Amino acid sequence: MTGQSSGTAASRPDYASAPRLLRKHLGGRGPLLALAVACGIVAGIAEVVPAWAMWKAVTAIVQAESPFRTGAAASAKTILSVALVCLVAVGLKAVFFAVSTGLAHLVAFDVIAEIRLKLGRTWNSMSVGDVARIHSARAKTIALDHCEKLELFIAHAVPEAAAALTVWLSVTLWLFIVDWRLATATVVLVPLAFATMLHAMRSNGHRMGQWVAANGAMGAAIVDFLTAMPVIRVFNRTGDEHKRTSDAVRLNAKLQSDWGRAFVTWGAPFSTLVASSIAVIAPTAAWLLATSSVDVPTVLLFLVLGPTYPVPLVTLFYRLVALPMLSNGAVEIEHQLAGNHGNTEKSAFDSELGSGSEVANCTTSTVMQETSASEVRVEHVSFSYDAGKPALEDVSFTAQAGKVTALVGLSGAGKSTVGELIAGFYTPDSGRISIGGVDISTLKEADLHSQIAAVFQKPHLMAGTIRENVTLARPEVPEDQLRAALHAAAADEFIDTLPDGLDTVLGEGGSGLSGGQRQRLAIARAFVADRPILILDEATAATDPENEELIQKGLARLARGRTVIVIAHRLGTIRHADCINVMDKGKIVESGTHEELLETDGYYARLWNGADSGADHEEREGATR
Repeated sequence: MTGQSSGTAASRPDYASAPRLLRKHLGGRGPLLALAVACGIVAGIAEVVPAWAMWKAVTAIVQAESPFRTGAAASAKTILSVALVCLVAVGLKAVFFAVSTGLAHLVAFDVIAEIRLKLGRTWNSMSVGDVARIHSARAKTIALDHCEKLELFIAHAVPEAAAALTVWLSVTLWLFIVDWRLATATVVLVPLAFATMLHAMRSNGHRMGQWVAANGAMGAAIVDFLTAMPVIRVFNRTGDEHKRTSDAVRLNAKLQSDWGRAFVTWGAPFSTLVASSIAVIAPTAAWLLATSSVDVPTVLLFLVLGPTYPVPLVTLFYRLVALPMLSNGAVEIEHQLAGNHGNTEKSAFDSELGSGSEVANCTTSTVMQETSASEVRVEHVSFSYDAGKPALEDVSFTAQAGKVTALVGLSGAGKSTVGELIAGFYTPDSGRISIGGVDISTLKEADLHSQIAAVFQKPHLMAGTIRENVTLARPEVPEDQLRAALHAAAADEFIDTLPDGLDTVLGEGGSGLSGGQRQRLAIARAFVADRPILILDEATAATDPENEELIQKGLARLARGRTVIVIAHRLGTIRHADCINVMDKGKIVESGTHEELLETDGYYARLWNGADSGADHEEREGATR
């Protein structure tokens, strides 16, 4: 996957993005989350009870009053009662907090699973070209890291912040009911504390956006560095690439440090202000006592609650501090979910959810015609990967059903681009491509791919067993057909030598097998798929002579009775094709059989004879393939 920066990453945070994303995907889990919040509130209130009990105890001791006894006996009885109340309160807090946390996590896990599956369906429905523009490191960050932060928001921030705010407001109301003067002294610093917190968030939000963008760039640089390590070492470019990666790491660290320093600058005053309420309560209480405007028990209440009063505010503060980072991640998720350019075909992700929902913006499928269903027509097709850089210009040809049609030309002529367009990886800028007379743009992806199999120069194998890779298109294929496909592709020879045979587990990209073995598995996979149209993108270009002979035989068997489109980098492999289309700079300049093209003594003949050095046909970087 190639890189693509987010246009939203470095902007100021959209603080409503995370709640908006939660509401959109909460579904029927709302009551469960509400119950989690309610349990969190009860746990928060239970946390205040010991302070209340201590106030009652101190008041009783000071006044030497008790409904049961007086004096020392009363003090002992009061202390025991307070201890019991505190014990019960601590137990209730533990129980309700555990229930709140458990329920909130259940909701969070369900919501995050749904979002990740929707991301998968969205990416699955996009064209291969659009998906290729998303760097694999960025996709990982979105699906794993950003979703993980959203899980923390749902499982912790929502119930804990709601409980903290409710408890704080309840205690504030209680204090004002008891004595509005001391209550005012208790809360007078709170607005100033909140002002510092909000200022920190407003002035520092853009730094978090910059850091999120830099973090993504760092991940991409590390992935690219590791992926390209063999080439980097061979060409002795370790220093340059290491510098690029280390620069990305240093920038990430600098931005993170800048963000941390800015928050510490304002976080310290916040912590100081919320912890200083006792400094206002004490002199106010002393003045009121001196003027006999308040009794001792009331003063004791405020002196006991004063130090614990700001605790919910601190909890709320630390939850709000995470909002900038969370918001940038939520915006990124929303951007991906809204950027669906695919179809509504039900995918494996839908099967996981057990849902019949489909991705929107899809053209209704047109039933494939049975007559000449495998004839492929490319009519006046133009295409650009990037604006202003044409890869194809007015390309037209017909690949007749049951025939072999070849596309040849120098590197960068546009051969592979044509194959990618026929396979539906990209959409033409103009013109049309039809199969069996049906415009492929009107087909669902599954309908299109039910007609096409492809074998590329670099076979794509997944981590998993050999069986899973070969039966990718038809997991239910009978064993005898699977064995026949492996034999036809000359793959059974090496599979039978493996201890676990078809159940041998392959690493990522088919690691553990040679290039030729991977290619033979790709051919076997195409046999199993049994599609009427076959696209071969020079499937033997990078193999040794022994493997090439086996692969060529397998391809010859696979091509029988099918419409075959061969993208050839070596002319010797297509000399017997029914039709050869010669491409140059994104256009078809000649067409005919091998003999006809040699007789015309044109561009193809020069290529065949090696007369054209290719000096004037260098690839336009990024424009053609």
